[in-house]
Amino acid sequence: MIRKSTNLLLTRTLSNCLQNIIKKKNVGLTELVQIIINTSHLEVSCKYLEEFITNITNVLPDTVHTTKLYGLTTFKDARQAAEEEIYTNLNQKIDQFLQLADYDWMAAESAEQASDYLMDLVAFLNSTFAVFTHLP
Repeated sequence: MIRKSTNLLLTRTLSNCLQNIIKKKNVGLTELVQIIINTSHLEVSCKYLEEFITNITNVLPDTVHTTKLYGLTTFKDARQAAEEEIYTNLNQKIDQFLQLADYDWMAAESAEQASDYLMDLVAFLNSTFAVFTHLP
């Protein structure tokens, strides 16, 4: 019963909360990176939660009628959704920069210096990838 309740908590409640947060329009890259970090740590903690439940119930997880915890897949799915959202948001932001720049891809000759829009894009990417250094 404890495993079943824990699975319901992990797969329905926590998973739905994570998915709702990830899909919000105003969630930034920093928050998505933090979700990835948190779900990685929670995934590791599932092993200890399984051991704790085994100690309380005195029922081994390998027993025939025992339900396994679904925390690992819950957290992997949330992490994958956050990674996909980062990819989508990053591509949209790059597209916005390039559309604003009205860059002439077929210019006959090169300009003396880089476009301010492209310099802003490079600065944005530098700060974004600095956030990614915290990923596990």
